[in-house]
Amino acid sequence: MKELEILRRWFRYNADLRAKYLDAIERLPRTLRRWNDGASFPLLDIYVHVLDAYRWWLRFVYEDRVRDYPRARLRARVRSVRAARRTSVRITKEVQRFVGRLQGHDLDRVIDFRAPANDDWTQWRHERVTIRAMLWHLIEEELQHRGEMNALLWRHGVEPPVIGFHEWTAEWAVVPER
Repeated sequence: MKELEILRRWFRYNADLRAKYLDAIERLPRTLRRWNDGASFPLLDIYVHVLDAYRWWLRFVYEDRVRDYPRARLRARVRSVRAARRTSVRITKEVQRFVGRLQGHDLDRVIDFRAPANDDWTQWRHERVTIRAMLWHLIEEELQHRGEMNALLWRHGVEPPVIGFHEWTAEWAVVPER
């Protein structure tokens, strides 16, 4: 299987599980969804942060519009599960459209963009990233934050929808006994 097809499957897998995570978050009392539990953000904000990472890379970085980003942060606007669900549907479609349009040779294409230096929006540095590196980073970002969400959901007595990629694809490799 070619790398681009593998990437597309990973993005579909993440999107399918992402919807299940929002269902799990919704089972929590409203106060626990927004409670700062010592993670990177409160639980619902972690979910929205993942969505915002897709926006950052596929819209602001890819389109070289990083300077427009600060006034468009999602965590400040998406404050409920209902709003997160609407935003998730929209961003998932955007992600699927983006990866669906790519050709294999696009993975090596370099994106040049200017980013704030050390989170200082008054100083800028030149950055370069391949589309390949950007896409694999987005997968890694979501998986890392999914682990945080798992821990927080377990802490509050809600079973997270832990489904491995191999289970989702039903491609578990069976090794014959010798």
